[in-house]
Amino acid sequence: MDQPIIIGLTGSFGSGCGTLQDVLEKKFKIKGFKLSEEVRQEAKKRGKKEKDRRVLQDIGDDLRKNNGYGYLAEKALEKARPLKDKMYVFRGFRHPEEIQVFREVPNFFLIAVDCTTDNRWKRLEGSYNGDRTAFDRDDRRDKDAKLPYGQQVLRCVEHADIIFANEEFYETPIKTHDKLKERFSPYLSLITGEKMRNPSLDETMMAVAFDLALQSHCIKRQVGAVLCSKDGYIVSGAYNEVPKGQDSCLNKYGMCYRDHVRNKHVNTTIKNMKYCPKCSEEITSIEFLPEPSCSHCRESLNIFPHYKALDKCRSLHAEEATILKTPPFEVDESTLYSTTFPCLQCAKRILQSEIKTVVYVDPYPESEAIEVLEKGGVATKKFEGVKAQAFYKLFYKYREVQEKKVKEQYLQLISDKMLFNREG
Repeated sequence: MDQPIIIGLTGSFGSGCGTLQDVLEKKFKIKGFKLSEEVRQEAKKRGKKEKDRRVLQDIGDDLRKNNGYGYLAEKALEKARPLKDKMYVFRGFRHPEEIQVFREVPNFFLIAVDCTTDNRWKRLEGSYNGDRTAFDRDDRRDKDAKLPYGQQVLRCVEHADIIFANEEFYETPIKTHDKLKERFSPYLSLITGEKMRNPSLDETMMAVAFDLALQSHCIKRQVGAVLCSKDGYIVSGAYNEVPKGQDSCLNKYGMCYRDHVRNKHVNTTIKNMKYCPKCSEEITSIEFLPEPSCSHCRESLNIFPHYKALDKCRSLHAEEATILKTPPFEVDESTLYSTTFPCLQCAKRILQSEIKTVVYVDPYPESEAIEVLEKGGVATKKFEGVKAQAFYKLFYKYREVQEKKVKEQYLQLISDKMLFNREG
């Protein structure tokens, strides 16, 4: 390749992006950069603590707001442009516009380092002095700050080319580095073309599920699902959509119907508030960005932050639509691939239909759904591998190599036959 290969790393804090970058730098000798470097330099200028996560989040928001949402990516990329290395790694993509800056560069691949919230908390419990509330607060803001210029790590993960699971705990840092090198090497070889392969069954099915999700008109979350037989064939597939003949939420309400219901509920509650439940000051005015907040203490006035109105969703979910389209005799021993972990209602339908395994990408906030599937004996597996974003780009090269081998073998066979005829 004439152009250098650029690897980007994204993921929630504590997932292991920093550790994987260390591995790529030390074990593979790849030059590394951090998008957060500009934020830390700005913190120094302002005399702020560089290790305070909330301070860094505030400064990052300010820089994106005042200089453009892709500003941090542009500054990081500037540092690599004069260099002549064949490969670079950049860590700390926290906004979709930062990814778009790098998408303009040839040979860019985004890796989402994935780890469950509980395991990330175990890694960071000491740095938070055991304060899980503070961790959860920072995590919510990190995943989706609900500001156009704020951090949106969940959206960044959606844009990833490869999902790399990092759940394990190892005895020492050396063991951790060795294991990550061993596990990530096949992906690096795939990216460089050093060692190519066909896509796995999981990668193929999940790529189809993601493609189906693009058909959805849901403005909250587009979900695709595919049911795969025990023999590895697609039985059926679907995406989340309002039932036939119904108008979409956007056309009918101008927003997600769940948001419409929730906002109405929250606004009615706030309207009846006289004093702020956090600072006890009389509420004289309310700030509405990113959500209704007290003008005195700036804390949220939403006393029902976890009220998601899931039962008000108007859509037929991708998982249940897939099951409805499938004859019962074809469900036996099948695997359901879904871009999102099933909700409670879908989990009950999956259990009743006797699906054997569920493979998913995005987690879901309902612990009851996990419990239903676990107690019902349905295996669940977090997806790891190449996503639809880079599916063709990474795997078609292998087909080209195989075609070249076949052609060479054919030409050699013809050559040998002609030589045999002349000698005969």
